[in-house]
Amino acid sequence: MNGPLVTIGVPVYQGQDDLPTTLECLRTQSYSNLDVLISVDAADRTSAQACEPFLRGDPRFRMQIQPSRLGWAGNTDWTMRERRGAFYIFPQHDDQVSPTYVADLVEAALRYPDAAICYAEVQSSGVTSQIMRGVPLLGDPVERVLTCLRFMDHAAFRGLIRGTALARTSGLLLSDFDPFDSYGTEMRFLMELSLLGEFRLVPGPIYYKRLHGANLYLKREKWPAHKKQLAWACLCAWVVEVVVSAGRSQAERLRMFDMVLDRFLVPNNPWKWLRDPVRRLARSRSRALHPIRVLVDWLKSNDPLVRSVSERWMLYETTDPKQREALLRIVFDRLKAAGRFDPAASLNSTWETLEEEANRRFVEA
Repeated sequence: MNGPLVTIGVPVYQGQDDLPTTLECLRTQSYSNLDVLISVDAADRTSAQACEPFLRGDPRFRMQIQPSRLGWAGNTDWTMRERRGAFYIFPQHDDQVSPTYVADLVEAALRYPDAAICYAEVQSSGVTSQIMRGVPLLGDPVERVLTCLRFMDHAAFRGLIRGTALARTSGLLLSDFDPFDSYGTEMRFLMELSLLGEFRLVPGPIYYKRLHGANLYLKREKWPAHKKQLAWACLCAWVVEVVVSAGRSQAERLRMFDMVLDRFLVPNNPWKWLRDPVRRLARSRSRALHPIRVLVDWLKSNDPLVRSVSERWMLYETTDPKQREALLRIVFDRLKAAGRFDPAASLNSTWETLEEEANRRFVEA
């Protein structure tokens, strides 16, 4: 087989209806040097049975049945750690990719040896339709991670990840308050990777994502407010751990610490002013306004900033200083409990000083 070995990790739980189509899509990829690792969560025998025809007919397929529930992040992380290939790809069990997807991404990865990820356009269909081209990350590590912080776009998570970069990350961490969801863990992981190499968008290949209504992120919209607040605060703490460490001086690290808190604590929805006009456009049947409706729909579905801000406000939207103060308190509590961030070493400061300054900047202002 020509070209480097690529491990494709397929975590699955109760996915027996979609698995055959997804696995057939992987089996027929034009790039043949594959190691397809299926990890069946929680001894899900029905899903395991759906994989058996591929295991019998193709030595490139292998399967592990996990005896207990890992959740999507834990199960995906297991496939990452058990990879055999020089590169790794994570497709969800109910998504598909274009026929030359792997070949196109491998070719790009060999052409760009400094890339940690080479990724493709994501086309979503189902309850909503969306085209996600992601945000390429170029430049030096600090520039890349700050761009990643600004947009918090996760399209690259479906791309081809270089194994040498993956090995230097923490993988997908589990949140202690909800390990079966672990909201935001892929964002933390991408930020780690952004420090290790470029993110290159590759024109041509397509990742097809199906939004069927039972997707994990859609379920989060029904979370109670306190859980949304906790999830947002936990992600903020994770991002502090990764982003601040990238600073090349104490002053730069302190600036980056403030940038992370600003990103998570200060409401900033540039599309809020469009709400009422958009509603009026939606009710209007005027043909003259049709081009404007098309433009607004295109912006809302394609701009990564719009997507990231929309998700941010879905999780946590407040201008109440008391609620911001509560959120900030959770962030610091999480940072202290995790023990991965040392304010003395990173910022030559103390927890008390940082909290006092953060309250002054983001709560009292």
